[in-house]
Amino acid sequence: MFCLVCMTCGRTCADMGAASCPHDGGFLDVHYDSAEIPLRDDLPGIWRYAARLPLTDPAHIVSLGEGDTPLLRSGRLGADIGLPQLYFKNEGLNPTGSYKDRIASVGITSLRQQGLNAWATVSSGNAGAALSAYGAQAGADGYVFTLERAPRAKIAQIIAYGPRIMSVRGMGYDPKIDAETWENARKICEINNWLMLITARRYSPQSMEGAKTIAYEVCQQLKGAAPDVVYVPVGGGGLLSSIWKGFREWRAAGQIKRLPRMVAIQPQGCDPLAQAWREQRAIKPLDDCASAVSGIILTAPPDGDLVLSDLRESGGWALSIADEITYQAQAELASGEGLFVEPAAAITWAAVKADLAAGRLTGAEDVVCVLTGIGFKDSKAIGLMTENAPVPLVEAEEILRLEP
Repeated sequence: MFCLVCMTCGRTCADMGAASCPHDGGFLDVHYDSAEIPLRDDLPGIWRYAARLPLTDPAHIVSLGEGDTPLLRSGRLGADIGLPQLYFKNEGLNPTGSYKDRIASVGITSLRQQGLNAWATVSSGNAGAALSAYGAQAGADGYVFTLERAPRAKIAQIIAYGPRIMSVRGMGYDPKIDAETWENARKICEINNWLMLITARRYSPQSMEGAKTIAYEVCQQLKGAAPDVVYVPVGGGGLLSSIWKGFREWRAAGQIKRLPRMVAIQPQGCDPLAQAWREQRAIKPLDDCASAVSGIILTAPPDGDLVLSDLRESGGWALSIADEITYQAQAELASGEGLFVEPAAAITWAAVKADLAAGRLTGAEDVVCVLTGIGFKDSKAIGLMTENAPVPLVEAEEILRLEP
């Protein structure tokens, strides 16, 4: 069994649909009766870890086959820079193309458990697509509030699943608009008895439990060991915080002996958390966003405080990467590893190279990059990667005259 406990005051929250502590407004965390994680191979996808997920009855599970994504050892790029033990956790192979499917599966399952029939989210694209797909599977109505400048490919995917979708002017670029959007989404859910499903631990503590299963899988795929360093893209911060929780739980269950260091990466033009880390201060919302890396551009990360704490606890760090370097990394992953990922995922590879050059990595570490989403998610980035690539027109007989 499980319960919600305030991370500030330690009180248990009786309202299982609550987003924050009713006593002090603090973060709520999901606690379980036992530290053990017996595997349920009879359940689909991430639900084999049901003992450490907020599930009351397997009959409520909504699954499209999420999880079990490959952990691929680098074939070329790692060796090229002197990092032979480099791995890529390819989350783009989830059903809708991103790690958000893990969260959506748990979130829509929670909706069923609470007897609700509608949900709402604030999303830059991937979460909206994931929740819309799983919501369609469950027959639940959905409402998506997205960025005014969200990539059209992501919006098209959301539209295909059939929810109501609206873009919010200024969201993602103005912290006041961000805060107002989240608060109004919370209120409309309260008024209509919808479940608010935002992929941040501050707002959706139960559904975010799905993301921690990435850590479980990584340890299993490394034959019962944790990596030395894990690189995670950070927008709102919930993914890194959830993965760190997963590693801590896996160790508490006796499955690993040590924990990895966590690294948070943000785009240089929208990096409130990385700035706070460098300057050893609290996070301050940015006035604007100058980055185009969709999926990780938030001026005020809702789980930022948790990430700063997790970085300190793990002995990790944060850094910022310029957009042009991120786009270069995206192209390198495609041509060098056969991994076509969105820029928000490729930023991890760019960060690994930067840290090796800066001496933060020695080259002897086992390093895992979490590749959060598939490359088809961002058509603009695809254009940047391919617009100048020549495709000559040849006659059929010319094929035989090609030289290696």
